[in-house]
Amino acid sequence: MRWKGSRVWLIPFVLGLLFLAPATPTRGLAETAPRSETITREEIQPRLNEIYGYRAGLVITGADASGLANLYLPGSRTAQWALDHERNRARYMQLWANNRGVRIVESQPEVKISWFRPRGETVQLGVVVSLRLGYSYPDEEAAGVVNHFGVGTRHWLELVKEDGTWLIRREWYTDPLGDDTLVYRPTPAVGKALPDGVDPTPPPLPEPVEVRSYNRLQAAAYADKYAGSAWGAGNDGKYNSRYRDYNGIGGDCTNFVSQAIGDKKEGGGLRQDGSWHYGGGGSVAWVQTDAFARWLQYSGKAKRIAKGKYADVTTPSDKFPKGALRELQIGDIIAFDEKNDVQHFSIITAFDSKGYPLVNTHTADRWHVPWDLGWDKSAVFWLFRLND
Repeated sequence: MRWKGSRVWLIPFVLGLLFLAPATPTRGLAETAPRSETITREEIQPRLNEIYGYRAGLVITGADASGLANLYLPGSRTAQWALDHERNRARYMQLWANNRGVRIVESQPEVKISWFRPRGETVQLGVVVSLRLGYSYPDEEAAGVVNHFGVGTRHWLELVKEDGTWLIRREWYTDPLGDDTLVYRPTPAVGKALPDGVDPTPPPLPEPVEVRSYNRLQAAAYADKYAGSAWGAGNDGKYNSRYRDYNGIGGDCTNFVSQAIGDKKEGGGLRQDGSWHYGGGGSVAWVQTDAFARWLQYSGKAKRIAKGKYADVTTPSDKFPKGALRELQIGDIIAFDEKNDVQHFSIITAFDSKGYPLVNTHTADRWHVPWDLGWDKSAVFWLFRLND
């Protein structure tokens, strides 16, 4: 059964499984592995800050990454694959910003070592990077209006010391800025975040009443608290321990959205049923993308108001004068379809300064990320409005 939720960068990962330690070693392995007395976490940390700081800067400066190659081991095929990934990432981010009519103005990483295995002049380690990003619209930049969002990545990394410098030989991670799509080198769709003549005001939330079947604001608060390693998330970067984590067995995106809308204690409290429920583990509709999409459509709990590519759901029409996308509210859901197969789910948690929907997700951890960021122009979006 496929839970799906992210496309993994398979080639370096498979090589890691074949030739190196497991991508996520157990505590016992980490404790018993041979250690070098000359290599410490304290020695590696400044180099990691340099590596991820430089790469974060490329999101702002663009795809002119002439110095990027200096971070990677020359002559290594796996290092070249990792290098190409970062170049493509910088290219995508600049294209997305240009197409949406914004400028990325901030990109600041926080780098933490999660596990560490030194072996002579080589070190294998796990790294968690929480990246804070910000973008501005041209007419707001002078006033200092910055829309902040956060992403989190968990890296499996191998560094080799050559001529006194630590260089990347292998790296694998799931990237919120472009790894959910099945397209190897995604290109963002063309279209402004705020089409000409469209009112940027988000749709109002329903009037508060004493009893509702779905609490939108509470669902968004849940998604903010448990957005994992993404900058901006709460709970010390951890998922909710009351639920199983499906990362590593297909992805946790659908499980996370189900939690946000269905958790009775902290989430939206949408009533669970015989098909969609959690009890020590999620039902198929709770955790699997296609099953969840069908449940949303036919359970009576939600309505799919639109389906189409970027232009289809953002262009104003007689039915949707501001575009179908701008009919969605906090707590509504967006599905991402490629090749007639739903790959991913996100939940709307906020709007930016121009009313552009921002979403939270798992697998690739996102907090208040522009809803389409990371997806290819070929993606088809399903817009679901939940019933209150």
